[in-house]
Amino acid sequence: MTTSAYGRLPIPRLTPELLGLVQTGEVFSLGVDFQEGMLTPGAAMKSYSIAPHLRHGDPATIEPSTAAAEVIRMSIHVGTHIDALCHIAERQNAAGEVDSAGEPHLYAGEGVTVAASECVTSAGQTHLSIEQMPPILMRGVMLDVAAYKGVDTLPPAYPVGADDIRGAMEKQGSEIGDDTAVLIRTGSNRLLQAGDPVYRDAQTGLNLEAAQFLVAQGMTLVGADNMAVEAMPPMDHSVHRYLLVNSGITHVENLNLDELAAAGCYEFLLIIAPLKLTGATGSWVNPLAIA
Repeated sequence: MTTSAYGRLPIPRLTPELLGLVQTGEVFSLGVDFQEGMLTPGAAMKSYSIAPHLRHGDPATIEPSTAAAEVIRMSIHVGTHIDALCHIAERQNAAGEVDSAGEPHLYAGEGVTVAASECVTSAGQTHLSIEQMPPILMRGVMLDVAAYKGVDTLPPAYPVGADDIRGAMEKQGSEIGDDTAVLIRTGSNRLLQAGDPVYRDAQTGLNLEAAQFLVAQGMTLVGADNMAVEAMPPMDHSVHRYLLVNSGITHVENLNLDELAAAGCYEFLLIIAPLKLTGATGSWVNPLAIA
């Protein structure tokens, strides 16, 4: 049983309160399909690529059975995935202040960071890497900001602000509360499916004010149907730094929230099981929302 904390994530426990969120038992898959050549955050990230490794009929030692298998190559931060807290660092000076000339630092507890250089070996990250993240069982709330604004998809690079969050909450009758996962729908999933580079280059998402407001409401996990949760440009990752480095709150990115929106499902039991990828900065996931 997992008993240690990972950032602000609650220790996993299926409580009567969480079970009470299940009303119809309908299960929604929030992951996107991984496709050959799908969009990535940039050239440094390798897209999904699949190649047969063993084909039915190839020589094997399991006659009269045959087997097929494949090799998949892609970066961790492609498709639907969750960020480990070691994914993003913030350059800080000796006083712990943001300083572009400072050394990269990682979250190490409330008000505490650790030098990223002390947390990596040739085998990967050693501090808060993804294999240390527990399974996630949380109350989830989906905020359909696109519907609140009366559009199918928010405009490119639109910064979702605190007023947008308040408006969506009021329209839906949603409340956040402690230890809630908040999933933001911008309507951008269709751009990913179409391979539209706008999805990568002009991302609609949270601004810093909205992230701060959600944390004040009790949010301890955030996700969105865009590539980075936050709006980009600018590329300074201010929301990532505020949440991951300074708050211990991680992200789920490239979600598919369209079925939840079509069903008008705004509250649910959220289940996410990261893969135990030792030393990695994240994990591919297929989150489940149970209504």
